[in-house]
Amino acid sequence: MIEADGRAIVGRAVPLGRLASALQSSARGVRSVVFVSGTAGMGKTSLIRSAVDTAIDEGAIVGWGTCWQGDSAPGFWPWMQAFDGLSRGVGAAAAIDAAGRERAALSVLVRDLGAGVNSTSDPDRHRLLLFDAARRWLEALTVSQPIVVVLDDLQWSDPSTLDLLDYVIAAPVRSRLLVVGAFRHDELDHDAQARLGALASHGDHIHLGGLTPGDVEELVSGICGADVARTLAPDLHRRTGGHPLFVSELARLSEAGDWGQLPTAVTGAVSLRLDMLPPDTRRILDAASVLGNRLLPDVLGVVAGKAAAEIVERLAPAADSGLVQITDADEMWFSHDLFRETVDSMLSVSTRRELHAGIGNALVARRARGVPVAPGDLARHFVQAISLVDPQHAIRWAREAAADERGRSAFGEAAAQVRRVREAAADAGIRIEPDLLVALLIDEADHQARSGDPDAARGLLADAARVAPTPESGADVALSVQRLGAKFAAPRDEIIDQLEEALDAVRGTDVIREARLTAALARELQHSVAEDRRRVASLSKRALALGRRSEDDETLIACLLARHDAMWEPGTGAERAALGHEIALVGGRLASTDRLAEGLLLEANGLLESGSAAFRPVLDRWFGLLEARGEPRDRYMVLTRRAALALLDGNADEAELLMNEAAQTGVLIHEPDTGNVLMSQRVELARTRGEPDELRRLARDAVNHWTGAPVLAHAVAAGALATAGDLDAGGREVAMVTESGGLAKEGSYLRSVLVTHLADAAVALGDAELCRSLFDDIDALTDSCGVNGAVVAFAGPFAHPAGVLAVALGDIDRGRQLLERSVDMSRRLGASVWIRRGETALSELDQGPRPTRENHDTDRASMTRSGGIWTVSWGDESASLPHSKGLSDIATLVFHRGEEMPA
Repeated sequence: MIEADGRAIVGRAVPLGRLASALQSSARGVRSVVFVSGTAGMGKTSLIRSAVDTAIDEGAIVGWGTCWQGDSAPGFWPWMQAFDGLSRGVGAAAAIDAAGRERAALSVLVRDLGAGVNSTSDPDRHRLLLFDAARRWLEALTVSQPIVVVLDDLQWSDPSTLDLLDYVIAAPVRSRLLVVGAFRHDELDHDAQARLGALASHGDHIHLGGLTPGDVEELVSGICGADVARTLAPDLHRRTGGHPLFVSELARLSEAGDWGQLPTAVTGAVSLRLDMLPPDTRRILDAASVLGNRLLPDVLGVVAGKAAAEIVERLAPAADSGLVQITDADEMWFSHDLFRETVDSMLSVSTRRELHAGIGNALVARRARGVPVAPGDLARHFVQAISLVDPQHAIRWAREAAADERGRSAFGEAAAQVRRVREAAADAGIRIEPDLLVALLIDEADHQARSGDPDAARGLLADAARVAPTPESGADVALSVQRLGAKFAAPRDEIIDQLEEALDAVRGTDVIREARLTAALARELQHSVAEDRRRVASLSKRALALGRRSEDDETLIACLLARHDAMWEPGTGAERAALGHEIALVGGRLASTDRLAEGLLLEANGLLESGSAAFRPVLDRWFGLLEARGEPRDRYMVLTRRAALALLDGNADEAELLMNEAAQTGVLIHEPDTGNVLMSQRVELARTRGEPDELRRLARDAVNHWTGAPVLAHAVAAGALATAGDLDAGGREVAMVTESGGLAKEGSYLRSVLVTHLADAAVALGDAELCRSLFDDIDALTDSCGVNGAVVAFAGPFAHPAGVLAVALGDIDRGRQLLERSVDMSRRLGASVWIRRGETALSELDQGPRPTRENHDTDRASMTRSGGIWTVSWGDESASLPHSKGLSDIATLVFHRGEEMPA
């Protein structure tokens, strides 16, 4: 094997063999992964280059990306470099063909696919889609030839790079793909060490140590000759530990009679080489060290005041000295990261800033010529030179870089772009105008929240509130705080106070902000504790009036949503369906798929609650809209609602599969409501199956999960335990509902869920007082249905629990009337499970109560049924069991004891 400079690689036969084996496996269609670790200068890059050169000779296409030291590189930077190399290798047409219909999504990573699509409507939805598209693009390329992706210097990688690497190598697929990652193990912090260690477990991990004494002698003989090598090798091995780069540099120094001192050997060697270079070459190298590993002749030419062709010519002495490598295509790069780092370390602070400014201007000119330049590159240079350039210029590029990162769902990196320009301005003593500073802090907070760090976002918004110079900027901060959200059914005093203060400041002067703040305040009060909800109705009405006056569609939608949420309680389905319909219309006017979909779902939900079969065509339109777009969160939403329909139809097994698949998708995309949705659907799944053990698990999990909504949690537990036959435990849960405030504490849509479960418990327990209270609560709702969330879980027609309660209270005629109404409504909706429940209840009502016969000669036996629970007694002992057909048959035999009964 030969290095790029023509020298043989010494002492690496075994690791080269392992890399060759991985290449052969990938060529046979077995996707392979190899990680190479070692200290700086240990030969990782040379080893990999040697192996992939062989792969290229055998027809493979190689994409190579190198991470940038520091935190200023764009998210996914090494992937973008590698993908650019693959695109050039296979040709633009093949790259586009492999991308297929995902070309637009992939263009943010593969620049040859066209202009990037920065979707900022809800970019966290795009992250998983982007990962999946990138993996499938790589797999598609491997159909025509083996593909090798090299990611070098992963110790400097950004989080998004590792996330994508994890996704690509963890997928269990077969393809002619080899992924090679290299990193300096001794430069990893604790978190990076754990992350790369976990990634390395997916494949072969080659750790490079120092050369043996014999290998050192062989390496030195290539520099100084065999005779000198035999003399120098033992001492060089002792002093360097066999480190190849240090051995090479000290061997060269020995020829000049200057051994240098470790660990400054490399610095000293590079200094000696630099001192021997012409001044022009040295100045160009200084600029190159700031530019990066890849040297761009046109950019360096602008900085040095020379033509691009002359730059290549002037760098020839640096290539002769081994500091730089130049190919026939005028591709240039530093021979080793340590060389670039050493040159950069010799620059003064002022010189480095001047070079950053010059390179930034040169890159702007390059971009103006139509050559792709990442906004992150421009931001890096102008932020470093903020004291020498117009600060607005640095801020502009930092914000564009953040938007670019956000478009790739690299939210942590987006936040870092904004943070760096703020800190650079502060360090340089540059004052950012307060309105602009507030905007920067709001942007950074939004990126931080999307990256999964809401606490950091709240801290940034607190800073923004302190410096907000006007009522308008204060209002923007308050709205940003509200968008962060809070735990459901928990006090939100601070958010509410901030919104009210901001509202007072803009009232009567800014109708758009006044409308949005009023709407936000209404929604916060609605989702806070019950005591805060008294003001919601009047606030939401005022918000909607202001929204209609504003003549701003985005504001109108915010106000329509606030009014919808304020009305979201049982019995208002038809009115809310109309609001959902209007939201969809305005969303269509805005050409916003998100808003259109949101309106359709709320419309369908309102129609379902009102008992209208029209909910299905509206929901079908919603399914079609989301399935056509196909984003990860769309898939999650579709899966959860298809699970809800399966539950409504009584298809428990299908529902469970869909629920679990949805939950897995929700976890992957960090959907915050995943746990609540799964729990809500588990409630209806357990009721559909009626298995005692599943009901008991549900009761336990409901209490543990819904800590912020204790009335709901204990009501669900009460119904589940009573239905499972655990009457004592069910009674205790009913008592907990009362202690938590009872039905009066819950006026939201959750009331429709908890009342049905309390009805199950009340009937099973024979609690006449609770039965009467529940019946009075839902008697006016018997022409409507209960739904948990927006078509998350159908809780059935209110007429069903009302009918069962009426029967338990002795009003048989009223109970029959209500149960028949429930069956009719269920048929209209196609709710198969509720049709069966209603018909079963009516059948049992027709059968009538059957008295038990006493055996006066022995112990007394009896069986009585209340709702879904049988109480079986023998003498002084009794037990409760959930209803089943078998128990009905046994009860018949008990009553007709000693009589002939047809099978």
